Amino acid sequence: MWKAAVFVFLLLNMEKQVNAAVDKKSSRTEEHMKTEEAEANDTNPKSGTVSPAFLGNLLVVPMDGSHWIGIKAMAQEMGRRGHGVTVVMPEITMRMGPGKHYNTVTYPLPYDKDYVDSLLASHKDVMKKSAKNFLEKISSHFSQIKKSTGLIHTTAESLLFNDSLISHLAQQRFDAVLTDPVVPTGSLIARQLGIPTINLLRGIPCTLDTQSSGCPSPPSYVPRFFTGYTDKMSFKERAVNTLVSYCSQICL
Repeated sequence: MWKAAVFVFLLLNMEKQVNAAVDKKSSRTEEHMKTEEAEANDTNPKSGTVSPAFLGNLLVVPMDGSHWIGIKAMAQEMGRRGHGVTVVMPEITMRMGPGKHYNTVTYPLPYDKDYVDSLLASHKDVMKKSAKNFLEKISSHFSQIKKSTGLIHTTAESLLFNDSLISHLAQQRFDAVLTDPVVPTGSLIARQLGIPTINLLRGIPCTLDTQSSGCPSPPSYVPRFFTGYTDKMSFKERAVNTLVSYCSQICL
């Protein structure tokens, strides 16, 4: 009799364990289904986008020429991620233009496109190899730099003294200014608007960028502007490169 009782007890205990296992599995299945449903209804943005809580309004004050390449890439990417991006540029430019992911605001200039084209043509002539000696090449380069500086100065004044445009920018409530610090136009506008500045620097004449950052730039290995050398120089080329480096530091 007691054997039958033990057998019944074992059967009841086994049934209880099976039911518990089934309930546990059912609970896990239900929890897994809820998790999948929550993930399916998740409204968080996918990779490559930004949550609306972090979207900003960026003002871009670039410099024309090769400096525009890096600034444009950043402006395009920021706009693609959902930020508001506005690029301020002159009506006549060398490289700058509209883009898919940013808005543009233009301002008038006192010169025409023919003047810009002539400046570019003379710049190409200066950069070509010629039979001129070293001092003549340096003189030609500095003469071209003087022309380019005059163009940059006129362009900067056309923007900074455009009161209606500056007032319009102030009303847009930008969060920051992205600019190239080789020309202080963007920094001056940021100061006027009372917002921070983000600098993207390609290079500054007289190695001011390396001097300010403390970046090592030994003339034995780092070629200077106008020399046309690479990082592999002969003794004579290193001597000339050192001389050019010394001359560039005099303007500091």
